[in-house]
Amino acid sequence: MKNKDIIERTFIFSWPYAIIFSLVLYLITKNFDDVLSFLLGVLTSLFVNSLNYRMMKTTYQYQPDKIKVRQIWLFIGKYAFMGLILYVAITSESYNEYLTLVGLLTFVIISVPTAIIFSKRGDSEDE
Repeated sequence: MKNKDIIERTFIFSWPYAIIFSLVLYLITKNFDDVLSFLLGVLTSLFVNSLNYRMMKTTYQYQPDKIKVRQIWLFIGKYAFMGLILYVAITSESYNEYLTLVGLLTFVIISVPTAIIFSKRGDSEDE
């Protein structure tokens, strides 16, 4: 397995994590608004990271000279959108801002163990 597959595997493992966390959250709290708060964060996280991955992959293939500028703008847009979602969760009375934040951090929470488990030392394109 090559290291570039780790990002794709992170997307695959994010769905079971979100489903299991949502079910456990609902069984503990019996409050569906908490589940919706978490799912709002999860879906936002997966959306912005998927957009970032697809756009950077395309840029790397077709416009490698524009990678730096594109990554800076995607970084700003990604965190501005996530900030907007968190602002909506904070100002809304029906959403739980802490669970929305946990949902927004889902990609990071899943990517760390995925990278540790699936990375191979010494695996490169040249070997």
